[in-house]
Order: sequence, then structure tokens, then C-alpha cells
Amino acid sequence: MIEVEVFDDRRCHLGEGPSASGKNNEIITWVDIINGKVLSKNLETSEKNEYQLNEHVGFALPRINGGEVLGVNSGPLLRDKDGKTTKLPAREKDQIKTRWNDAKVSPTGEIFLGTLTYDLVPDQSALYKISKDGTEIKKIMSEITLANGLDWSVDGQTFYFIDSLKHCVYAFNYDGKNISEKRIVIQFDSNTIPDGMCVDSEDGLWIAFWDGSEVRRFDEKYKLSEKIEFPVKNTTSCCFAGKELDQLIVTSAHDGKPEINKQAGLTFICKPGIKGKKTTPFELQK
Repeated sequence: MIEVEVFDDRRCHLGEGPSASGKNNEIITWVDIINGKVLSKNLETSEKNEYQLNEHVGFALPRINGGEVLGVNSGPLLRDKDGKTTKLPAREKDQIKTRWNDAKVSPTGEIFLGTLTYDLVPDQSALYKISKDGTEIKKIMSEITLANGLDWSVDGQTFYFIDSLKHCVYAFNYDGKNISEKRIVIQFDSNTIPDGMCVDSEDGLWIAFWDGSEVRRFDEKYKLSEKIEFPVKNTTSCCFAGKELDQLIVTSAHDGKPEINKQAGLTFICKPGIKGKKTTPFELQK
């Protein structure tokens, strides 16, 4: 049985999108979406930091020279290490109110980012891509209900993407520029809600489950190979961290009901026995 410990005791309404940066993958950054916070903690020194935004923030991706790419409602932002922000291109105006939800930097340096509608209207969300030079945003997949976890295979040739409310994991071929050959590789039942995810060094998919109290691993053939149980209902996402990339960071949410479980909304850590992949930082390429 894999033992789970509390990594950070700051409670999040909706903790999401952990990443690891720094020389030893020691700087863990995640967001509290609804409270508009970006939080971080050093795995080696335990130093904590956070800052507050005045709107919901769906993701905070590390940049190669410090700072983050922020998925705020008014449009994606580049934030430098001194706090200065620069706007990235905004998506077209949605007919139904939406927000950014999850994002990652591709192996070739583009930002893949998805949306959800606040009322979870079926098929009204989408997946987008921002160019490496930060000048263009492009919709690459539509008719999504709740865009969520995403990552790439070790060789970078397969892109994985979760639509939580279609209860499935999609795979696509990825040629370094475009995705193609969409297919469902894992289909869950209607009561199972896959949330954020990451891929390990052996091409296993680690998926957090909303209302599921666990993270599950699916091997390279998409067969269930591991379950990690958590003392909270809503596990939301995960990433590998540490010098050896042998520690798994898992975020959670209390979802507006903090009184039910005092650990709900905390961020957890464990050693799953398999090493992961590094978080890819964003580098603005002029």
C-alpha cells in the first residue's frame, strides 16, 4: 500500500494543476481556482509562497526563467518573476460563460489549454493551443463538456486529453504541430469522473478522480495497474516532483464544503514506486 502524507496544509476551495520546476524539480506550484490564488512550496526547504489574483485562475504553468503563464478569465497572461504581467491572445468570446481549466506545455513548446462552462453545459467547451511565440491562439478541438487533464507520451508522439463529463481519456497522434486520429483509450462509467492527470517515465497515465478519493495508474496498454487512496473525496490532479522525479504531488478540493472533511482541499505527496516525467516549462520564443 502506498502511503500518503500531507504536503501542504493550505486548504483550497478547488486546488488544481500542480507542476514542478527548479533545478531539482523542487518548486511545486498549483492554483486554487475559485479563490484566485497561485500557491507554491519548495520540496527541499519547505518555503511557502502565494499570491492573490482578482479573478478565477485555471492554471499556472512555470516559465523557463521564472514566473508563470496564468489562465485567468480575462485571458491568458505571462507573469514574470517580478510580478509584471503581459497579455497573451484571448480566445473568441463564448456565448456561455466559461473559464480556463487545465493546461500544459507541449514537448515542442506550445501551450495546450482547455475551457469549461460554469454551468457545465454539454459540448460548449473547447481545447486551444497558443503558439510558442505567444502571438496566436487556435481552437483545436470543440464539443467538449469539461476540458481537463492532458499530457504527452514519453516519446512525445501521443497526446492524451480528458473530458471529465464524457468520462473518458482520448488519445491523439501528435507530430509536433498538430493532433490527429482522435480515439477513446479509456472509457469510464457515468458515475466515474476523471480529473487531472500526468504521464510517468514508463508511459503510465496517473489520473485523479473527482468524487473518487483516489489516483489510479493505467499502464501503456491502458490497463489499471495501481490505485492510491486519499483521505479526501475530491482529488483533482497530480504531477511528479523531486530530484529523482519519484514523488507524486496530488491536489484536492473542498468544493465549498470545508466543514465536512478537515483535510479536503489540502495538497498531498506520496512515493508511487515509479519515476515520472519533468514538467515542461514555457519559453517565449521570439
